[in-house]
Amino acid sequence: MSQDLLLGDVGGSGSRWALLSNDALTWSAGDLPGANPATGSMDDLGQALQERSPVMGSPGLVMVYGAGCGTRKRGERVRMLLGKVFKEADIVVADDLLGAARALFGDRGGHALILGTGMNAGHFDGRKIDHRIRSIGYILGDEGSGADIGRCLFRDALRGDMPRHVEEALFGGDGLDPSAVVETIHRSASTAMALAGPVKHLGQVREDPYVHQLLRERFGAMALQVGRELGAGTFRAVGSVAWAFASELRDAFQEHGSMLDTVVRDPMDGLIAYHRTHPMSPPNSAAPQD
Repeated sequence: MSQDLLLGDVGGSGSRWALLSNDALTWSAGDLPGANPATGSMDDLGQALQERSPVMGSPGLVMVYGAGCGTRKRGERVRMLLGKVFKEADIVVADDLLGAARALFGDRGGHALILGTGMNAGHFDGRKIDHRIRSIGYILGDEGSGADIGRCLFRDALRGDMPRHVEEALFGGDGLDPSAVVETIHRSASTAMALAGPVKHLGQVREDPYVHQLLRERFGAMALQVGRELGAGTFRAVGSVAWAFASELRDAFQEHGSMLDTVVRDPMDGLIAYHRTHPMSPPNSAAPQD
């Protein structure tokens, strides 16, 4: 069997992949669809992997760290999807928080935070996640995430509580049609991703007092909740929202008695480095089991 290792970092809105042959990076892609077995369809990801499979060859091991894979049942859904593409490979699926922690800390311990379309955090003991926050999803929780911030942006724009120039930067000059927005969001294949959509434009107006206050509130709510569940300390973060608004995020942690010392956009470089020193080592996650 091939000794090639295919690594996958699968988030709710996108995924990144890297193929290692004898520890050398031979192929990578960062533009594939995401998937979350807890909240949406995985069909787009499966189709994209099938289309790319000729350039990936036949890896002996496929190791994926995925959003929403914190239970055995959800992880098995992803494993079955991958098994249809990589029929001869051993496939291991772990949750994205373990992947983030390994990428951020290697074999050392610390508080790890994921802040992208969704939010998750936990304490890594150098081997496994031994304490994690209670994840209740973007509807009830995920404070500070793209979906959480985006929900506030849509709400304020539709209610007329957003400065006009901010609305134009985020949604264009024609304004929002409330009926169309509600229908689009509720019919989206990924509601969380649809809600997070305008956040990618928020950096254009980040100095506006409205935006500054909104980020302070949402990041503050996240820092407060994470601190309550994990305790104050030094955090490391990964994710598109953490990367885009690292300065505001650091201020929020400091305001609530913690520190943020490292922020990376995505964990793939760290995962490659980790698995080069832990060859063909299946993950050992402390994820809750169904």
